Amino acid sequence: MEIVPLSDDDRVSVRLLELACIREYAEVTLELDWNIDIPKEVRDSIGASAPKSFGYYKDTGLCFVAKERGQVVGVIFSQMLHWIDSVENVAWIENICVDEEFRRMGIGYLLMRRLAQEAKNQGAQIVQSSIGLKNMPSLLLHRKLNFLGEDRKIATLDLSTFKI
Repeated sequence: MEIVPLSDDDRVSVRLLELACIREYAEVTLELDWNIDIPKEVRDSIGASAPKSFGYYKDTGLCFVAKERGQVVGVIFSQMLHWIDSVENVAWIENICVDEEFRRMGIGYLLMRRLAQEAKNQGAQIVQSSIGLKNMPSLLLHRKLNFLGEDRKIATLDLSTFKI
């Protein structure tokens, strides 16, 4: 398993993976019908891998893919935000997705750890992520990396204590 920066070559694989994860979230957690409740124009533009968004996220240097034998099996999209809640530099996790066949293998952990390392190198003070309250695997992953969250909707990782 290798964790590498997102590249243009990953565009199609990452788009398919992110859409599969968003669809799963919509159908399982939100109990929506992907084809009926979510208009096609929304489905085409949703997510960080959407055509209008992909280049921006790739250029942040804060997006990574997990590859197994050259196949994209996971992705994390993030960007640096400035001056959020009196914090100068916040790495915001937009989305993290792992292929269903590769879950529970530590790939999400590796992606988030690699992001935290690069965010710290780029001067971020914290990493923040929103967490679905019903998404127990996500809650456990954030806890494993020492993210804190008072209301468990926004989780924060203090990079001043994060060890690279």
